Amino acid sequence: MTGIEPSSILRAGPRPLGLHLSLSTLSFGSSLGALSLAKNGTLAWLPELQEEAEKIQAQLGQFEVAELALALGDEGQRLLSQMMSGIKKYQTHPYLRNMPTPPTVWSKGSMSLFDYGGALSETAPVVFLVPSLINRSYILDLMPGRSFVAALADAGIRPLLVDWGTPGPDEKEYGLDNYLLDVLSPALDFAAESFPKAPLHLAGYCMGGTLATALAQFKQDKIASLITIAAPWDFHEGLGQSARAIISNPVTWETILQTYGELPVDVIQSLFANLDPNLCLNKFSLFDQMVQTEKRAETFVALEDWLNDGIPLVKNVAYSCFIEWYGENRPALCKWLVRGEVINPEYITIPSMIVVPRSDRIVPPGSARALAQKIPNASLVTPPSGHIGMVVGSSASKGLWANMLQWVSSQ
Repeated sequence: MTGIEPSSILRAGPRPLGLHLSLSTLSFGSSLGALSLAKNGTLAWLPELQEEAEKIQAQLGQFEVAELALALGDEGQRLLSQMMSGIKKYQTHPYLRNMPTPPTVWSKGSMSLFDYGGALSETAPVVFLVPSLINRSYILDLMPGRSFVAALADAGIRPLLVDWGTPGPDEKEYGLDNYLLDVLSPALDFAAESFPKAPLHLAGYCMGGTLATALAQFKQDKIASLITIAAPWDFHEGLGQSARAIISNPVTWETILQTYGELPVDVIQSLFANLDPNLCLNKFSLFDQMVQTEKRAETFVALEDWLNDGIPLVKNVAYSCFIEWYGENRPALCKWLVRGEVINPEYITIPSMIVVPRSDRIVPPGSARALAQKIPNASLVTPPSGHIGMVVGSSASKGLWANMLQWVSSQ
């Protein structure tokens, strides 16, 4: 915030920095290698890009390969320089998040339940929010004007936000069953007992939505509705064969988990980085051109700080996620067991709102949409944003936030 000298801040991100730099450099190297193929028409394109590919080939035909290579080299140098300059500006930017910490009303181990409802009445609707296990919960309370929970509270809805914290000794041997039935279940019971006159809605974001779906099956008698926000369910939908083979390889994960005893944050970040190898290049080149004192730059830094402030995944949960979910697709096939009980969305009969953002590189829309096709009383909502943008983006208030307010009030 104000009063902090840029030289007093030095961020380590974007994490893992070495991988981001390598991917950006490799992108231009591979482009140079593909020039001749693109020019003579032998480069393989995706079918949906064929029309655009023909236009590009026609344009390339006007130049010699040597000319194109020289121009590509110059452009690569320019963008890489911009990216490096943007990363340097990010690492030394003076912004620091300074949001008040709400009261903790329930806790177990490293998990805390925050009450953002303040002085709202005991009859105010309650939304019990479950974030992903690998991300900090403050993405839902990022900064003034970009706080989902503040928007809910301002509208008379009490947000109770699960904050997982960093796994401690109590959680090191946890599995998904433990998080669901030993942590989330009693926390939800507490919410129901604390506000008996209020309708209680269970909501989950990303992986938190997958967990919330399972929890809803056990707790239908206590909740008014289920809300999932970009929650993966069909883990093979939108996932290529080669990606599926890599991400679900048990040898890979057993080696990593035996070495570290958990899935480290940088390994998780590496998986996301490979979803879009040019993301770092593009966004930090753009950041380099921003006026660093403007709100837009502060918002960029706030989001990037959150992205780099991840949570390691305990080994048993990591194994379940990659082998049982991504490898075997157990949720979609109704083979996911929680202490012996099959999790089947068809058993969830309460009203449900399934939020699937229009564009999502993290959770393929088809994966999240699978829940709407399974839950009998599901309503599908598609905000005009991406996975993170729908929560904190400039249009969030007119998209997801408005959808949520309308849904809760209608129930």
